[in-house]
Amino acid sequence: MNINYNKLIRYAYYVTLFFAIVTLNGCSNETSKLDKIKTAEILRVAIITDPPHYFNRPLKKGYDLEIVYHYARAIGVKLKIIEVSDSKLMIPLLEKNKIDIGITGSAPDFFGRNIKNAITYNNSEWYIVANRSNKKLPISINKIKSNSIIVGSNSNARFILGKANENYESLISKEFKKNNIRKTLKKINTDSSKLTIINSDTYIYYRNLFPKIKIALTLPKKYPTRWIIKDNKELSLVYSINRFFNSFKKDNNLKKINESYFQHLNRFDYIDVSRFLERISKKLPKYKKYFKKAAEITGLDPRIIAAVSYQESHWDRKARSPTGVRGMMMLTLKTAKQMGVKNRLNAEQSIYGGAKYLKKLYESFDGSIEESDRLYFTIAAYNIGLGHLKDAREITKTQGGNPNIWFDVKKYLPKLGQKKWNKKTRYGFARGYESIEFVTRVMQYYDILCIYKNEGLF
Repeated sequence: MNINYNKLIRYAYYVTLFFAIVTLNGCSNETSKLDKIKTAEILRVAIITDPPHYFNRPLKKGYDLEIVYHYARAIGVKLKIIEVSDSKLMIPLLEKNKIDIGITGSAPDFFGRNIKNAITYNNSEWYIVANRSNKKLPISINKIKSNSIIVGSNSNARFILGKANENYESLISKEFKKNNIRKTLKKINTDSSKLTIINSDTYIYYRNLFPKIKIALTLPKKYPTRWIIKDNKELSLVYSINRFFNSFKKDNNLKKINESYFQHLNRFDYIDVSRFLERISKKLPKYKKYFKKAAEITGLDPRIIAAVSYQESHWDRKARSPTGVRGMMMLTLKTAKQMGVKNRLNAEQSIYGGAKYLKKLYESFDGSIEESDRLYFTIAAYNIGLGHLKDAREITKTQGGNPNIWFDVKKYLPKLGQKKWNKKTRYGFARGYESIEFVTRVMQYYDILCIYKNEGLF
């Protein structure tokens, strides 16, 4: 039997094309999920209320929140956040079409009947965490004693523990009814006999609030952070999300957001953090009203003003340096006069004057610069001076960096201390590396003030 393969291939092609057209026509009456979101002009997103991924007070911010905000802006809609305490609560919300996306944080894959995982954009280590005074730390998860671990019910930690050890139920000594990481770590911070499990991103934030916690061991497997959506076999939304992340990564935007939330936290000084926490409880109450009033006058976050003040003077109203700066905000005589401060050693005057100067610096930067970068530039300029920062931004530009992005500029700030570079600048020599350290410390203190109490410190 002779078979004409060319005819057979053409026949198969036309049959395939016919069914493709029929399928597309059959689906044409259905609006895609992405189109529905765009028509409604609202993207509904459920997110777990845990720093650093989401701070719900005093200001709504966070690593994952910022990323999903950029996605909403990319597809031309407004963002609506639905706060949940754990990942499990997202599933019925997706199934009932009450949300469009769930952001679970680092967790095992969700393989529910109606759940689809979008692209992975971060992989986090998970730690077994103990109190520093615990002298009998386990060398592996299989060596953990029964009734040792504290977790929140339905928390990602509980799911991870189940993946890591088949006998995990016997390891748990207590489950808090809600996924309360703060409550769990507070217990570990005071009880040397207990352990918990926590991902690396959350750990580097909360060790600044609970400095007595430490890593006992690292679990062998990393777990992804990804968004989950309802799997209705229609792929417009997941394709849109995946395209967004591929583009966002390619443009280094994901890296920049990651650096803005985590890089300053790589520095951890147990003594410094412990001392800061002590002064929050003992010294800050005396001056809190001045920081709040200064914030009302300037529109700045009182925590930023307080963080700058602590880095400058450790909240010592009589502080002074050999260079002539004095007071709570360590103002020069010239700056104090410009800001209307008559007595730099008067705490109230110094705080108001320092806050007004911060505001002046903030407003000197172009409003088109991203909010987080304007904040970094403001803090850097408070330390090194606006002129030297302009020099560093100019060097950044000549070297192909973006002068409007702090994480580009900070690479070139140290060059202000090198004759090869500063001889070409308008304002000359400056210790740029000190300014980077200043910004790092201020942002660390600021984060601690943001998570110090659930009800907010200010």
